[in-house]
Amino acid sequence: MSRRPTQDPAIDAEHGREIHPAFGVAVVTRRSGGGRSLFQSDLLHNETISLSVHEATRKRDLNHDWVHPGRELVEIEMSLAQWGSLVSSMGLGSGVPVTIRRTEHDPFVPDTPHRPRTAENLREVREVTDRMYARVKAATAALHEAIHEKKGVRATKEALNALENAVAGAGSNAQFTVDSLVEAGEQVVAQARADIEAHVLEVVRLTGTEPSIEASSFDAPALPGAITSREEPTDV
Repeated sequence: MSRRPTQDPAIDAEHGREIHPAFGVAVVTRRSGGGRSLFQSDLLHNETISLSVHEATRKRDLNHDWVHPGRELVEIEMSLAQWGSLVSSMGLGSGVPVTIRRTEHDPFVPDTPHRPRTAENLREVREVTDRMYARVKAATAALHEAIHEKKGVRATKEALNALENAVAGAGSNAQFTVDSLVEAGEQVVAQARADIEAHVLEVVRLTGTEPSIEASSFDAPALPGAITSREEPTDV
């Protein structure tokens, strides 16, 4: 990576301020009230975290640096779960989904419609189930045809093998779709837990009580013929 050029701050003589394109201020605020739809979250959130970045100026007065925020460059909003992921996973993964609220070019970024992604998971489960059922149904019909039309031992064995493969593939693919659906459900639970815990902490602060929250784990039951590792499903 090439080294950035160095530039001295400019001086605003009228106001006694230093100005530089690299000067900035980040502001984190907590918002409450009104269920808001956020990118990659299945919930409507009443508690969110907002992070905004502003241009900044610096003024020296009374032996102290006074930093003042200026024009806002960008504002993003996150669920409490997204904020927790952001501050706890620095340098890991491909980043944390956030909702852009404002930019220096667009002060009013449109809201996103509330369309939970779990609906997409359910749609995919239905599609996989339909394909598995159609394959098993076709293999069963071929076996019946081979038997009733007396096509011979070889044709009957081939039809039987096709049916067994269809049933085995159904088990593997069904387990993969169930695991994917459970994973999506766990993500929703994690999002909800962060919001609930935030409310509980606020109750603790206001009342001095010490409630606790503990969520039980959920394990998906294994299906017959299930794959033993996280693999992509076979084509059905």
